[in-house]
Parts: sequence; C-alpha cells; structure tokens
Amino acid sequence: MRKNENELMLISESLKAMAHPDRINILSLLGQKEKVRFSVTQICDKLKLNQPEVSRHLSILKNKGVLLFEREGSNIYYSLNKDNIVFSCIEKLFDKK
Repeated sequence: MRKNENELMLISESLKAMAHPDRINILSLLGQKEKVRFSVTQICDKLKLNQPEVSRHLSILKNKGVLLFEREGSNIYYSLNKDNIVFSCIEKLFDKK
C-alpha cells in the first residue's frame, strides 16, 4: 500500500530526528517495556549523558512527535509515542508474516 505525500514526509522527518546515536540510545531505553517513562534526570543517569545534551535530544524527538511527555510537579516524564506513524512502519518492516 502506497503512503500519501504527507505520510511520507512525516515518516521522513521522524526518521531524521531519530538518526543520532544518542537519540537512538534514548529511544532504546524508552522502548524497553510497554509502558516505560523516564525523567530527564533518569535518562541522564542511565545513559551517562549530561543534562543539556539529553534535554536537546528530547526536545528534537518531542517536536517531531516521536515522544510524548507528562508534567508531574517540577518533573517532566518522556515516553515513546507509539501512535507516531514511523513506529507502525518500522514494525511492518520487521514483521515476519
């Protein structure tokens, strides 16, 4: 099934946003379990990255719709946006059916 031009642009922009080793690492961390969410501090601690760098990567991923975020008090928690079209396309690429 051929995607329309808007879907193709969304997929392309999402993949561009994901195409950095640290961002792939962040996505891998957030994708470990079904309902995983982490704060910036937790991501920094787990991946041994500095806070400004992680915040910049999270902002890029969030702005392209790859991540969701929830604010709880002074903390912001990030999780994968499983409704982003790029994730369903990736799943289809690796589907063994």
